[in-house]
Amino acid sequence: MNASRFIACGMYAPNDDIKNAWQALFDQFYALVGPISGLQQRLVFGTDESLLRDPGLLIGHTCGYPLMTGLQDAVMPFCAPCFEVPGAIGKLYSSLFIVPADSSLESLQQCCGGIVAINDANSNSGMNVLRYALAKLKAGPGYFSDVLMTGGHLASLEAVAANRAQLAAIDCVSYQLLTARNPGLDHAIRVIGFSEPTCGLPLVVARAQYSRQQCNSYLEALNQALRQTADEVKQTLYLDRFESAELDDYRSILALENYAVEAGYATLN
Repeated sequence: MNASRFIACGMYAPNDDIKNAWQALFDQFYALVGPISGLQQRLVFGTDESLLRDPGLLIGHTCGYPLMTGLQDAVMPFCAPCFEVPGAIGKLYSSLFIVPADSSLESLQQCCGGIVAINDANSNSGMNVLRYALAKLKAGPGYFSDVLMTGGHLASLEAVAANRAQLAAIDCVSYQLLTARNPGLDHAIRVIGFSEPTCGLPLVVARAQYSRQQCNSYLEALNQALRQTADEVKQTLYLDRFESAELDDYRSILALENYAVEAGYATLN
C-alpha cells in the first residue's frame, strides 16, 4: 500500500480544539492499521472536492448531496459517524431550521418574503433538506426576497443571529459544535423545527480502491480507535461510534431533490 496516502477530514473541523480531537482519533487509527499496511500518518483538514479525487486519498469525509450528484465516479461510502447531539439518531442526522431569537417567526410559512441564508448550493443540510421542506409547503419560485450564500454553517448562524437573514438550515452536528464554542450565537437564534432525516456525512474511499473487506477492517479500526481515545476527545466531537453505510443509504437525498423538482421548486429562492 502507498505509504503517502492521506485522510481528509474537514467537514466537522471548524476550530483547533476540534481538529486536535480528530487528530487524536486518527493518530490512534494509524497506530492500529499503520504497522500492518505500512501507512504513515497524514491527516488533511480540507473539504475541497479535489482532495476526494486525489490518487493519494485513503479515507475522505464528504456531504451526502455532492456524493450522490457528482462524486459517485470517484468515491464510495463505507461508514458514517454517529453523533450524540439533538437531531441525530444513529447514523441519521437532521438540520435545524433557525430564525433570529428576537423575531416573531414560528414556522417556515412565516419566513416567506424574508431572506434565507444558505451555506452552499451543493449542501444537503443547508439547502436540499430545506428545499424539500418548502416544496412540501407548496413554495414556489420567489418564496424569499433574497438568498444569502454564506459559504459555511458558521456564517449562516452569524447571519441569522445578526438578523441579516431570517432563516437558515444548519446541520445538527455543526450546530452543536459551533454553538458550544460560541454561546452568544445560541442565545441570538431560535430553533423552529427539524428537517427530514437523512444518512449522515459519509466516510469514503476511492472507488478504484474500494474493497468491502478492506472497508470493514477500516470500520473496525475506527471504532476500536474511538474506544481507546480519551473521553475528552469523544466529548469534544460528540462522537459515539461509526456505523457501516452504503451508497443505497444516501438515495433518499436524491428522493428529496426529485420531490422538490417535481413540485416545481427546483431552485431554493
